[in-house]
Amino acid sequence: MPTDFQDSITSFLSDQTLSVPLSQVILFTFLMTLCMLFGRHKMGLLVSYSFVFYWGFIFNRNYFIDLLGNTTFGLYTYTLFGFLMAVLAIIGMFRKG
Repeated sequence: MPTDFQDSITSFLSDQTLSVPLSQVILFTFLMTLCMLFGRHKMGLLVSYSFVFYWGFIFNRNYFIDLLGNTTFGLYTYTLFGFLMAVLAIIGMFRKG
């Protein structure tokens, strides 16, 4: 069974085109440029993570729902772990080092 799921995900990722609106790419580029210009590397990593998180699953969730079926467990799990990682990144930003 796990190989069937892995094969379906592999074929999905190789056969699909995930779209990202140009306006969001421009916003991402602008924010990343500001972070680099002002030396806010940790903030740049958090901005980058946020955009990848949004583009990777939330924005293209219809493609993944087609792959996973009508189950919402995957969406909730992805969201929970995504926000957990964001919280850990924010905590890490406030630490000196």
